Amino acid sequence: MLTINLPLIVAQLITFLIGLFLLWLIAYKPLTAMFQARIDKIRGDLKAAENARLDMEAKKNAYDVQMAKLGDKTQELLRQATRDGANMREEIITTAREQGEALIKRAEEIITQEKAKAIKELRQAVLDISLRATEKVVGQMVDPALQRRVVDKVFVELEATSRLEATSRLEAKKQA
Repeated sequence: MLTINLPLIVAQLITFLIGLFLLWLIAYKPLTAMFQARIDKIRGDLKAAENARLDMEAKKNAYDVQMAKLGDKTQELLRQATRDGANMREEIITTAREQGEALIKRAEEIITQEKAKAIKELRQAVLDISLRATEKVVGQMVDPALQRRVVDKVFVELEATSRLEATSRLEAKKQA
């Protein structure tokens, strides 16, 4: 039958407790320490990953801001270049117009000078021809000073008439 052997049970219980204590000393502490180290490493890795994600988001935001600034700066540079180009174009046009007007004015002055010179030469030639013609018709020499005054008077009247005609033509052009 079954008999309970108390000294055997106590010996087995003491052996079990000693074995449990040895297991706790040898295996439990190192296993617990290993698991705690693993838990700490995983927590550290998760924290590092979170920090890296936050850092990446901060850098991405900074990059986006920088790209927006560059885009704005690019647009501003393009607008400035367009304005500068338009200003340069206007300056070139203005300069060309001024040079053209100066050239036209100078040409008009030269034409006026040449015209006056030609009129003076023509007047002298007509005076000489008229003096010769008068000498031949009359047969003697007429007083040159008197003849010059008469010819000058005729030229003055002709110039006044031609100026009136030129003025009326200019006014007709302006009205048209």
